[in-house]
Amino acid sequence: MYTAVILEDEIPALDLLEVLVSRHESFTISGTFTNPAEALDQLPQLQPDIIFLDVEMPQMNGLELARRIREVSEHAHIVFTTGHTHYALKAFDVQALDYIVKPVTPKAIERVHDRLARQRPSRRTPERPATASVLPAPAPTVTGFGRLEVRNEEQQLLRFPTRISEELFAYLLCHPNREVDKWKLSELLWPDMDGERVLRNLHTAIYRVKRVMEAGGIPMRIKKTSEGYTLDTGAFNYDVMQYHLAGQVLIGQSLDAEQLETLFSLYRGPLLQGKPYVWKISLEEKYRLIYEKLSLRLISESLSGGALQAAEDRFYACLLADPQNEEFYRQLLQLFPAEDQNRRMQQMYSRLREEPS
Repeated sequence: MYTAVILEDEIPALDLLEVLVSRHESFTISGTFTNPAEALDQLPQLQPDIIFLDVEMPQMNGLELARRIREVSEHAHIVFTTGHTHYALKAFDVQALDYIVKPVTPKAIERVHDRLARQRPSRRTPERPATASVLPAPAPTVTGFGRLEVRNEEQQLLRFPTRISEELFAYLLCHPNREVDKWKLSELLWPDMDGERVLRNLHTAIYRVKRVMEAGGIPMRIKKTSEGYTLDTGAFNYDVMQYHLAGQVLIGQSLDAEQLETLFSLYRGPLLQGKPYVWKISLEEKYRLIYEKLSLRLISESLSGGALQAAEDRFYACLLADPQNEEFYRQLLQLFPAEDQNRRMQQMYSRLREEPS
């Protein structure tokens, strides 16, 4: 059994990480902190085996904090968690055991356990400080749930030169690995234009999208076909494509727990949130229903297993991602005893209001 400490300034992220770590049979959590100074004060007494540390703490940079932690808990292994990959190489400086790019998944926690077990077979075996493990290479990312974001290896946000080129990329992103007719694209993007002029505009927009993808190192290719274009994703994976694939199987029957956890963590809001694309409406609703179904299944499993706090934390994540979903609120009422529903719902509402936008 290994003791763990979690240091994360964002409450939702801390709650989710606490649930995932505590669910692993080989970890027990001895402390959670949102304040670095408080953590540094308590670590000499706690002496954990492993510390999950957010890189981007507002009070103190996580890399500098890791060095301070070494002074008070020299044998603790450090695992960095962050929404970005550009800190990965710097993690070598503090001999990090691992580096998890959010959203954290059960698979990532299992990988951390395996690495820790290799470094420290028993809970308190004296040993030399751990050497750095091989960290995942920084990689570009594309997200379509919540805001549409395309980031390069340094996690710098890429901008499309025109509104049309951004919408073209978004449409291809939502229809991966399938031929899209050039005339359909033309009608979507330039409904009041026809003839050779609209095709010239389409060629220009395709060229601009390709340039953005190449500049960002996005490992996908737009291929010209006899009737149009195909976005060839290759081995590259992103949130919308995972939901696209999940929609081809029966949610709750063909997906295992780890796949459900992954899909749950990927949904950060409606598809292409804020974009006025008429063509996305049916897809947005389709993916919202998939998210609702898998979320309620995970919550039901938490409730049946007696993990009430885990169920409440999942509800909180659901309401952040989809605050207008009435089904979540109906199910949430079932979580609380009738005499306590009003107070607990008020607490949940206050928690949501305090969440930074």
